Amino acid sequence: INSQHCPTYGLFRNFSNVFRDYAREGLAHEMLECPSPDETVASAHTCDENIGKDHEQIKRLQRIQMENDKFDGDRYLTDLYIMDEGDMIFDTATEMVPHWSVKGEQEKLTKAMQNDGHSEVIAIASKLENLSTADESIAANTNQSDTPNQASFFTPEESHQLATIPPSSNNHHKLTPEQHRSAKLSLLDLLFSYVYDHRTTDGDPTVESSWTIMILSPSLSWLENYHPPYDDIPNVLRWCIRRSLIYPYLRSYDLAIMVVQDVSTILMKGRRVVIRCLLQLRKIMEKSEVHYLFNKLYVDPLIEWVQKIEEKDIQDFGKEVNSILAGRHKVGKEECTETFLLDKQFLDMGLVGLEESMLMSSSDDDRGDDEEEEHNGDEESRSSGGFSYHDDGDD
Repeated sequence: INSQHCPTYGLFRNFSNVFRDYAREGLAHEMLECPSPDETVASAHTCDENIGKDHEQIKRLQRIQMENDKFDGDRYLTDLYIMDEGDMIFDTATEMVPHWSVKGEQEKLTKAMQNDGHSEVIAIASKLENLSTADESIAANTNQSDTPNQASFFTPEESHQLATIPPSSNNHHKLTPEQHRSAKLSLLDLLFSYVYDHRTTDGDPTVESSWTIMILSPSLSWLENYHPPYDDIPNVLRWCIRRSLIYPYLRSYDLAIMVVQDVSTILMKGRRVVIRCLLQLRKIMEKSEVHYLFNKLYVDPLIEWVQKIEEKDIQDFGKEVNSILAGRHKVGKEECTETFLLDKQFLDMGLVGLEESMLMSSSDDDRGDDEEEEHNGDEESRSSGGFSYHDDGDD
């Protein structure tokens, strides 16, 4: 390893040699998908000043190649019509009302009251007590991180978590616009992985949750560094969607798009809702014997950074995500001139061809069945001499 050109990682790339010098032996292999995170990978002809950039480009190509190698087309096709065929986990994931959807909780409360569902009313009302969320945060346009509204928004446990997060050495006032944008892109992929797990576990994390969050997030699984403007929102979301179709139990494109919509909603509802999600993610990682280090590298710095930036910055970022989703809703309309940048064809996984092949195969099978039935009918007709026998009884 050339110590002068050690790979850097973490939210603002403040860390290096963590796995080589400080972590226990074997942790990197258990914690990441990226092999040898503290070793520089570069072409032999790369000059010293470009070695870091070359390393990151090669590492990204390695990630994409590994994803392509691990993609299981048959497994993807199995989940293609899961919405119609039914799956308990999928149904729960798509039907649940998450904590960032206060309006949804209130609608459930009204419906439960109309149906005299007393126990359900109590349960939902209890949830609402902890969820006086987003409508207030949308109206707020302040960068104060400890306002009375914010203090009343968080539960005592969440407030304690916030108070115990150690401050970082980052000087947020000196961050460049590119660094701020890069942090937003990292936030985007972490929220995607968190929301996917939150939905598929019905909001009750399991022992697999830290792995799920890690494996869906390029930032966590490969210590990915984003470089605006070359990296943008569609790129990051496509990478997350790709990974959601390769690794977890549910490999559904429709579920992935629903997750993107959730992420957009969380961001547009402002910093407090974002922080609540990050605190829940942090708690999941903290309980893991393998993935706890992600809190120091990414989650804690993100929570601190989100508290420092303008509320409007977060909400505008959410609107950017939502504008990308808007292209999907306009597909098929005559006035549509937009391209849906998260469409299957842009994932570079051959999904459209896979689905077309399956439909052609299914059509051939149906045609074969029809021909076989017709052939069997002809055989029966010939064996009876072409006549049908009717027993009319005695005259």
